[in-house]
Amino acid sequence: MTPVYFLPGTMCDERMWQPMLSSLTVDIDATFLSIPMLNSIEAIVDEVVLQLPNTPINLVGFSLGGYLATALAMRYPERVLNLFVMANMPCALPEAEVKERTRTINWLKTHGYKGIPQKRVLNLLDPSHHLNQGIISLIKQMDADLGGEVLTQQLKATTLRENLFTGLPNLAINKHFCAGESDALVSLSALNNYVQTDSLAKLTVLPNTGHMLPLESPSACAQWLEQRLK
Repeated sequence: MTPVYFLPGTMCDERMWQPMLSSLTVDIDATFLSIPMLNSIEAIVDEVVLQLPNTPINLVGFSLGGYLATALAMRYPERVLNLFVMANMPCALPEAEVKERTRTINWLKTHGYKGIPQKRVLNLLDPSHHLNQGIISLIKQMDADLGGEVLTQQLKATTLRENLFTGLPNLAINKHFCAGESDALVSLSALNNYVQTDSLAKLTVLPNTGHMLPLESPSACAQWLEQRLK
């Protein structure tokens, strides 16, 4: 079986991969990584790489995990065979999002964490999934199980990000990007512009899909992964 390693996004765990993996028509050897509770992206990447074999791997990252997977591939290029980035642009966050995250951290210090708001959940989803209680419940359950301490740490450690697009074309491995057509957190034009500059990079856009690709379009995500593992 083909070994594949999976890195989740902010306030997500291995449960987010299950609908996608259940849709695969081939067997893979899946290993689910978690985001270490450390204070910087560099420290997180160095810790994650300790969980990997010495031979090059297929690495899949979703959202924040996509940024971390890209940073790992650039820092340790000999450890990654194929890079799969879902729902992420590996670049600095917009100024407005940095400010919003700072406000969130300060709010959490004073008020504690009461769970992800319904409005935020719906903003992550394509409108066609706004009544899908299975997806909504899973997002809320992962968030509740991880809790405010994990959210605060993830925000503090990963808000300030380098623009990895600048050096990524020099990384001599296949880079597969996948994004939702209505993802409010990803600029499809920026991803399109990037893949035009890198012959080893390809972008797949999924219709009727927001940010939560593996939950909203599990079959399409499974097909995307299968075709590129061949």
